[in-house]
Amino acid sequence: MNRACLFIRVSTDKQDYQRQILELNEFCKQKSYEVTETIATKITGTKTFQEREDLQHLFKSASSKNFDKVVVSEISRIGRNAKDIRNTIDYLHSKKIAIVFRNLGGLESLDDRGNESFVTNIIIAIYSELAQEEKRILSDRIKSGLVNARHKGKQIGRPEGKQDNETLLKRYSRLAADLRKGLSLSQCQKLHDVSRNTAIKVRRIITI
Repeated sequence: MNRACLFIRVSTDKQDYQRQILELNEFCKQKSYEVTETIATKITGTKTFQEREDLQHLFKSASSKNFDKVVVSEISRIGRNAKDIRNTIDYLHSKKIAIVFRNLGGLESLDDRGNESFVTNIIIAIYSELAQEEKRILSDRIKSGLVNARHKGKQIGRPEGKQDNETLLKRYSRLAADLRKGLSLSQCQKLHDVSRNTAIKVRRIITI
């Protein structure tokens, strides 16, 4: 009963989950677990179950009995909402699938007989609440930082009316095509009925 599913999550596209994959594979090797599935995704843990394709995939695979254990680096990888974390754990337990927490020294949510232990449940409850509290603290810090920045007169977010390069090129694709053909700014202004400033911006982007 040592078939394992690696369940991996990072919050943003800027983060990389390869480190988690390597660490959990090494952990499973030490524990003599056979890794039969890896579910890795980039999504915030505050999303609901309906928005979490990774959890839906996990539940479907659990129903198919594709593994006996779910290995995570820490409990917050399951989610950031204590109730959702508990619901996920309860569902896996209903399938007699244990969750293994690498950061807790390999603590398993079920014993060898497939039963929940009182001590393990207490630990899981504490860490679930901590995962949720960490998210709240981070959110409060971000809000506080934004308020402080506004008080100092700093611009928050993209200035009104400013378009990113991709959006500008998409909007003025024909203008960009004519500029690439070698038509002058004046010619393009007249052909596409745009300001000289817009034509200059588009030309600057296509020559980067």
